[in-house]
Amino acid sequence: MNKVYVKHSVVAKIRRFTPWIYANEIDSDPEEFQSGEVVALFSKKDGFLGTAYVNPKCAIFARVLSFGKEEIGKKFFHNRIKKAIAKRGALLHVTNAVRLVHSEADFLPGLIVDQYGDALCIQINTAGMEAFRDVIVHTLKHLLNPSWIEEKSDVHSREIEGLVSKNGTLFGEAKALFELHENALTFLVDIQDAQKTGFYLDQRKNRAICASYVKQDDTVLDLCCNTGGFGIYALKAGAKECVFVDVSESAIEQTKANVERNTLSGESLHVKDVFTFMKEQKYKNTFDMIMIDPPSFAKTKEQANGAKRGFKHLLMESTKAVKDSGLIALFSCSFHVGKKELLEIAMEVSHDLKVQYILLEQMQQDSDHPCLINASASFYLNGLLFRVEK
Repeated sequence: MNKVYVKHSVVAKIRRFTPWIYANEIDSDPEEFQSGEVVALFSKKDGFLGTAYVNPKCAIFARVLSFGKEEIGKKFFHNRIKKAIAKRGALLHVTNAVRLVHSEADFLPGLIVDQYGDALCIQINTAGMEAFRDVIVHTLKHLLNPSWIEEKSDVHSREIEGLVSKNGTLFGEAKALFELHENALTFLVDIQDAQKTGFYLDQRKNRAICASYVKQDDTVLDLCCNTGGFGIYALKAGAKECVFVDVSESAIEQTKANVERNTLSGESLHVKDVFTFMKEQKYKNTFDMIMIDPPSFAKTKEQANGAKRGFKHLLMESTKAVKDSGLIALFSCSFHVGKKELLEIAMEVSHDLKVQYILLEQMQQDSDHPCLINASASFYLNGLLFRVEK
């Protein structure tokens, strides 16, 4: 195993279990190493620091696999994946779909594994995980005996890593639709066609939190509804009407199917960009509750300012559209627009529209998408639930 030396200034960070080492933090020639190569991390002054894999093509040069001396092979992946699976047991009482492996937070950086019943959907997003592709797939088969494994790796992440896309069925026979059960609701999931790895499992807890505030005969607006999760929870909780809006025609079709599957009614479905929709509708004091859950507006730090302008516009229009003492749930799934930024945006809108926001809930991803406190980027999903006082 080759050694990568890091600068002495980085040692304290690594000893605080920070799992990423950047290219400008190493004291070795990066061109000496291969993409995906497993190395031992050393400091010339402090000695051994951990075991990592590297990619000279990336700004994140090394991702730590272990802060000890471990052989990275079949036994390592078996133990890590088995331990991650065991942590999800409690959630299987409320759902049949969970995230089993969540990258750095399960100490397997670059690997995502979601379980849908007896099927698995995986992402292999880094060169280091790509090097162990066969071991990973073999381990998943051995531990879970799946009927089907679908790969839906993140194309952008793999491109950064210098990898080609390999999405498709890895094992077994693909199924048209999966019936996902969640808190007494059913959602039909087209795993192959859906965004990300099939369904936004990370919002499971937040869907239930928002629904707990819905009153009988409320009117609800679900912006960027995807396949209807928040709005369907609201209808189930007693809302008489929910307006669903998404730019994707297939998402709205899936929303309609999900409403029908749960024998609910009161839906109004719109295939439209949410900015255009809100501009055209000019709602005033119409809704009891509005959910704003857009896709990531800021995949990079450079996109953060534009993203914040988008959030501010949606919050302003939603504030006009909600009734006095109505509720707004605002979500960001980008680390670059976190809780702090959402609160700053709310402060600006509060000033501009002369309204006050009462913060009722602060939300984050569900427990099968854990946050590693040493990796700030793992705090990627943030939500705020406001009561609007006009």
